[in-house]
Amino acid sequence: MYIVTRIVTIQGVYPSVRPLKLDKHIVYDILLCMMSKNYIEQLKDILAVSEISQAKLAEKLGVTYAALSRWINGHAKPHPGKLKGIERLYREIVGYPAITEGYLKGVVNKADSYKVKGIWKIIAENEDLQNEFLLEHTYNSTSIEGTTFTKRETEGIIFDGAIIHDKTLKEHLEVTNHAAVLRNIFTGKHADSIDQDFIKHLHENLMQGLHKDAGNYSKHERVIRSLEIALTHPDDIVEEMTGLMNNWNKNLSKKTIRDIADFHISFELIHPFGDGNGRLGRILMILQCLRYEYPPVIIENARKMEYYDVLHYAQTNSDGPFVCFLMSEMERTNRILNKYKVTNG
Repeated sequence: MYIVTRIVTIQGVYPSVRPLKLDKHIVYDILLCMMSKNYIEQLKDILAVSEISQAKLAEKLGVTYAALSRWINGHAKPHPGKLKGIERLYREIVGYPAITEGYLKGVVNKADSYKVKGIWKIIAENEDLQNEFLLEHTYNSTSIEGTTFTKRETEGIIFDGAIIHDKTLKEHLEVTNHAAVLRNIFTGKHADSIDQDFIKHLHENLMQGLHKDAGNYSKHERVIRSLEIALTHPDDIVEEMTGLMNNWNKNLSKKTIRDIADFHISFELIHPFGDGNGRLGRILMILQCLRYEYPPVIIENARKMEYYDVLHYAQTNSDGPFVCFLMSEMERTNRILNKYKVTNG
């Protein structure tokens, strides 16, 4: 199970896509560019680019033909829920296919410009920086999976051993386990090469007390709610994971942000464990970033649905939007490094 890239360039409809700006502070984010259009322009572009009729588009959006006509003509405005549906459809049909291989090369080059020599050691030795990354990643990653702590509550649990009395033991364990695994990574205790035994070991530590099969591949069918996508059959998990690891271990000295993205895409599609795959996948991405001297990518809970959208698109179409998404999140963590006077190069 490996990602097959299929890129289609849309001429004329998406003229606002410009070459990547490679200055020190700004990367031109194609995903943000596509959202600069209002919903009327987005609807018109969807109809222009696709073979979807207006009646079929109305059906996809769950509205009547007449309501869609009023939106297109500016006589009515969709409510926020429908606006998000329009944006998602627009990204999938118009925006994502506009990301070309040439554009992606610029994204990869920009990510390389953010590399910091010795970043792993810098984070290990700077307790304040380490703690900020620890809190940012633990709060966001566990929130993506459904924990309901605020960021301040998460901070109290991690650093002060706080107990939030109206929250469950399970939620507390999700935070403390995650923080403990991440702490070991930031301090260099998990600097071994990535193989299946290592991944199982991380999963066992991440899910201890939370899942009876912590550290073991699932023997049951798994599903991802709201996604119509086939995950690897339990009988095929070992074979698929072996293939993934063999693929990763090729040319280990030359990994890029795109290679890290593609590993995550495939790992989440295999979904080898009964629970904890998302958290573990994002932790592995942190480890891979540090190993290749990239700022650690921390996916924000506020961008959860966008993360799911680009990941699903990567698993069914091409990896371009997901690579761009990771790059935009890397820019945020790079700003955290700059705050601590850690410079690139």
